[in-house]
Parts: sequence; C-alpha cells; structure tokens
Amino acid sequence: MHDSSTALPRRPESEEAATGLVWSESKGRWQPLELEEDAALSSSQLTVVEGPTKEEEQGKGTEPIWIEWDGPNDPGNPFNWSSRRKWQTTLICSLFTLIVGFCGSAFSMGTDSLVAELGCSEELAVLALAIYSVGFGLAPLALAPFSEAYGRYPMYAVSSILYVIFFLPITLGKNITSVIVARLIGGLAASTGSTLVGGTVADLFVTADRGMPMSIFSLGTFVGFGIGPAIMGWVEQYLGWRWISWIQMAMGGAIFLALVLFTRETRGSVILSRRARKLRKETGDPRHQCRSDAERASLAVLIKVSMTRPIYLLFTEAIVACFSLWVGFGWSFMYLTLRAVPLVLKDSYSFTIGEIGLVFLVIPVGAFLGFFINLYQEKLYRKYKAQRGPEARLYLSLAGGLLFPAGILIFAFASGRGHWMGPVVGLVLVFVGVFTIYLATFNYLADSYTIYASSALSGQSFVRNIGGAAFPLFTSYMYKGMTYQWASFLAACLALLLAITPFVLFRYGPTIRARSRFAKELARLKEGH
Repeated sequence: MHDSSTALPRRPESEEAATGLVWSESKGRWQPLELEEDAALSSSQLTVVEGPTKEEEQGKGTEPIWIEWDGPNDPGNPFNWSSRRKWQTTLICSLFTLIVGFCGSAFSMGTDSLVAELGCSEELAVLALAIYSVGFGLAPLALAPFSEAYGRYPMYAVSSILYVIFFLPITLGKNITSVIVARLIGGLAASTGSTLVGGTVADLFVTADRGMPMSIFSLGTFVGFGIGPAIMGWVEQYLGWRWISWIQMAMGGAIFLALVLFTRETRGSVILSRRARKLRKETGDPRHQCRSDAERASLAVLIKVSMTRPIYLLFTEAIVACFSLWVGFGWSFMYLTLRAVPLVLKDSYSFTIGEIGLVFLVIPVGAFLGFFINLYQEKLYRKYKAQRGPEARLYLSLAGGLLFPAGILIFAFASGRGHWMGPVVGLVLVFVGVFTIYLATFNYLADSYTIYASSALSGQSFVRNIGGAAFPLFTSYMYKGMTYQWASFLAACLALLLAITPFVLFRYGPTIRARSRFAKELARLKEGH
C-alpha cells in the first residue's frame, strides 16, 4: 500500500506555477498542470508508483511513506469495482445529467402563464429561461479545481442540494427578479451534472471500455432537453408554471438522494489522499503521504489556470476556436427552437402548448439516431486511427455538418405549406446533425490536446452555453421581423458556412496542429525532453 523514499527536495519558488505549470516532487522538475480531464483521461491513473530520483535517494531528513494502491487488484481502486457498482454510479450520474437538461428546457413551456401571473414582460420571462445556461457556462471555469482537490462526491452532494433549494424562490416567487436570480444560481449548481459526469466515467472505466458509458452520458443532455417540454407543455396547459417548478424540484430531490445514498467517491487520487490522512490520524505518523497531494499546485493556482487557460485557448488555438463556434452554433440553435417552434406551430397549425411540447421529442429521437450512427464512426476510427490520427474522428461529422443546415431548410420551407410532419422531419435531421457534431467536437479536442483536453473542452462548453443563453433572447424578434421562413433560412446559411470546419481540419488538421504552441509542448513531453 505504500513505499518510502527520502525527504523531498524543497519546492522551488517560480512564477511558472501561476501560468499552468506545477512542480513534480517525484520527477524533480516543473511540468504542465493537468486539470479535470472530463472524459478524455482518468484521474484514477494519476497514482502511478515512481521510484525515487537520484537526488531524493541522496536526500536527508524524514522519509515520506507514499500511499499507493495495494497492487493492481486493489478493490478500493474504482477501476476494480464490480460491473454492477460501476454501472450503478454511471447511470445515476447520467440521470443527473438528464434532469439538469430537462429543467433547462422545461421552463420555456411555462413562460405564458408566468407573464400573466407576475405581470412581467415577455423579455424578462425569456431572460429567466436563458440565464440558466449562463450559469452552466460560467461555473465549470471556477469549480473544476474543487473536484480535483476535494473529490467528485462532495461536489455532487453540495451542488445537487443547492439545485433543489433554489427551486423554492421560483415556485414561491412573487416577482420576476427572484425567479431570474434563482434560475441563475440553479444553473450554476446544475453545471456539475454535465461537467463532472464525464470525469466520473473516466474514473470507472479504462479507455477501451469507455465508449458505451460515455455515449449514455452524452445522450442524457439531449434526451432530458427534449422530454422536458414534452411533459411540461401539458403541465402548463392544465396546471400552470408554478407546477412545472414544483415537479422539477421533486425530480432534483430524488436525484440528490440517489447521489448521496448510492454513489461514492470515484476520483482515485482523492481516495488515496483519504487513506493517507486516515493513517496519519491512526498512527500519529505524519510521514504517510499521497503523491498527488505533494505534487498538486495550490487551490488558488488551480482556479487561476482553470479560469484563464480555456479562454486563452479560445483566442490562440484555431482548432479550439473553430470547433467551439461550430458546436456552439448547433447548441444555440437547440435553444433557439425553444422559442421558434412554438411560434411556428401555433401560428401555422394552431397547436396547443401541450401539442407543441410533444414536438420537442424530435431532440431525443435525433440524438438516438445520431448515437447509432456513431457506432459506425467508432468502427471507422479504429480502422483509420493509426493512419489519420485525431482526424479519424471526423468522418461522419462531414455528413452531420451538412445534415444540420439541410434540416433547418426543411423546417423553414415546409412550415405552413402542408402537413405538420414536414417541419418535424426537418427538426429530426437537425438534431441528428447536432448530436454528431457534439460527439465529434468532444472526441477530436480530447484526442488533439490530451493533457490540455479539459481546458479545450471547457472553452467550447463556455461558448456553447453562452450562445444557448443569448439565442432565445432575440429569437422572437428575428422570426417576427424576418418572417418564419427567412429567419430559419438565415440560420441554415450560418450552419452551412460553419460546416466547412470538419472538411478543413480533415485535410489540414495535422498542419494546423504542428503550428500550435500547445501541440509543440505536447510533442516535447511525449519525447520526454
């Protein structure tokens, strides 16, 4: 369970610690600071036993006793948990993802009765809808280091109970201000249901076994986002907006209990840190230490890097910027439909709010179709990975990127010109494309940036969610001012313009990466210099 070496050399003072480097005690040098790897890398693999350096062997002083796993079959290592326990944790966390997606969209169905009861403007009601996504975009930039320092379980527990509590100001709210503030805080708390789950999956499954649980997690957001309006449209029609929030609060309470009672800590470095702390307490011997504690930068440095590196990548890395704009527009269009679909179907087909909500089932339908299509993409990736590198992730996104604008065009020009199934079919194609884009972005950035994958993915997540917050704010004005057909046509043109992204990267990706400062750093580390 442990090994010993001589006293550690004193950690040198360096300004580099504030710029994303961390002192490695076991290697005796500065190396890049690795934040949460989401689904790309596993934190449980951070506790590899390394022999002491020559300098350590010659050192003097108290000998630290390094706490490590009790061999490769240690039952405390999440990789060695039973399949039942792994899948129980994965499904509960993915259900959390589904619920926070559900609550993000379900609110949109209740805006009419909210406006009528609170006497506020439609614009403020839409702001209450949109600001939830702002919380989703901002929170991960600051919260990721807390998961590294304190573990995933406390983050799930604290955030999920806060998520439940801040439904109260919504359900009991007497004015729109309290609703808006509570939605913002709820979005901040809900963000862990998206950002932490990928890391949890990576803690539990080795890379070769990670495909299916990661796909289920990815489906969670899309499925939740679609079934939220499908159910709550009928609640709005018969009960009103407050009941929408009461039901969401009950769902949040249920997932809080499931997370607290039926999941445990999965981050390997935190488990080892707790073992070391327990041994220090039981034995009174301060030499029991965990390597990750010794090598981790201060929480202040972690937060600084977590908040600045994703933004830096957005403005300096062409690959991150292009993919962020591409997936960001697809995500934003999904939020745009929360306002556009009710306008089109109510005016063109006289749908009730309950019937309008059912149309949003196109989102999970499109996501499931995209999921099954992605199985073929995975086959292509395994076949061409050695030859194409990260670009082997992009084969089906070439088609998905074109399917996205094609679906928007069908939605635009089929609306009001025949059966209502016309625009619905268009929306299904839209979300097959968006889901394909989403998976391609996630996998390509993870493969391209490896130890910096967390920051690259945080950057695109920031763009996605801020776009998702902005689009509903102007949707009604755009669709009423330009007419429904031409507003959607404009969106299709933008989607078509961005569809060039995978084609350019499929052809020039290696060249672009070769010019990247981060790519050069990754190559240097790989060579061991």
